[in-house]
Amino acid sequence: MKKEVIDKLIEFIRIDSFAFKRSEVIRAQQFVKEYLKDIPINWVSFESTNKDLAPILMGKAKKWDSKLESITLTGHIDIVYPDISDFTIKLTDDKLFGPGTADMKAGVLVILEAVKELHKKNQFKNINLLFTSEEEHFLTSHYPDFEEIAQDIENLLVYEGEGSLDVKPNINEKLLVTKRKGILGYSIKANGPGGHSGVLNKESMRHSAIHELLSQSQDILRLSDYKKGTTINIGKFNGGQALNVLAPEAEIFLDARLDSIEEYNRVKSAIEAITPKDKVIKLETTNKVNGFPVEETENNLKLFKLARQVGKEIGLEIDSVHKGGASDMNRLTSFNPEISCLDYLGPPGGGEHTKDEFLYLNTFDPCVRLSVKLIEKILQN
Repeated sequence: MKKEVIDKLIEFIRIDSFAFKRSEVIRAQQFVKEYLKDIPINWVSFESTNKDLAPILMGKAKKWDSKLESITLTGHIDIVYPDISDFTIKLTDDKLFGPGTADMKAGVLVILEAVKELHKKNQFKNINLLFTSEEEHFLTSHYPDFEEIAQDIENLLVYEGEGSLDVKPNINEKLLVTKRKGILGYSIKANGPGGHSGVLNKESMRHSAIHELLSQSQDILRLSDYKKGTTINIGKFNGGQALNVLAPEAEIFLDARLDSIEEYNRVKSAIEAITPKDKVIKLETTNKVNGFPVEETENNLKLFKLARQVGKEIGLEIDSVHKGGASDMNRLTSFNPEISCLDYLGPPGGGEHTKDEFLYLNTFDPCVRLSVKLIEKILQN
């Protein structure tokens, strides 16, 4: 990885682009546009319905051949950390530590470097660049243009990188994601009359929001099916006022991971059909996160085989992997299941979502080479 590219990545990760810091995310978008200022691209923004969120940034190559397929390169420029003021950016012989290095500003930089290289070779054509602003929160419903954007995608390359690696990876090997689990996230609020626990001593008088959600939580957890890859977690439980008060309000937050569309539909329908067991309690169920499973389709496998062929040509051994975490791969294919897509085109690192997040520097250049060659091969085919 060249020193000047490392310096640009450090400049990039210094931008505090937490999704709800709109002005900082826009600064990150400006960084992207400035990086590619000499490349013939038409830029357009798609605003969110939430005024606190920055728009989606999309660039389209001015050079276009309608006889060829299109390729969309995507990455998110938001980071998971609400505040990076106490982070230390540190460069060692083999790693760069800092917020968003692996997840996923290095992946975005791979896109930018690949675009520059393609432009030099007069091959920057039929390419869309898609930079999302809130992937860490998956607020898809706040961007009404996602569906229309997805309908125009034929080949999708996603630049997440393999994370949480404890051992330095072999730069002659590369994993690509051909299948991802779906994700559903919900909040369920319960409201009731509450009351004094010591005074209300008949069952018909006792109505607790906490008791209601404890019972509902057990039913929700029973929707898990480990044989089918369906897991559910009640990640947060809020509520109550005091130990001697029947809780007038409570709320749970849950996360479900689903391996197939059938399981996605089953769990989604069951959660959204929940009704109170205590008829005095009122429930409000809100879908917070919604990402379709990405199944290992024929289109994905065809694109993977092409990537594997490219890998052999440049001395890179490529294998496939299935992942449980969601990415922009999930939400774009949820609107258009015919997309041919691969993920993990970005460089790997470790410590994601922690203060020890880092990038393995020697993995960057192989990712750029793979991207350039794969894009050229798609265009040739």
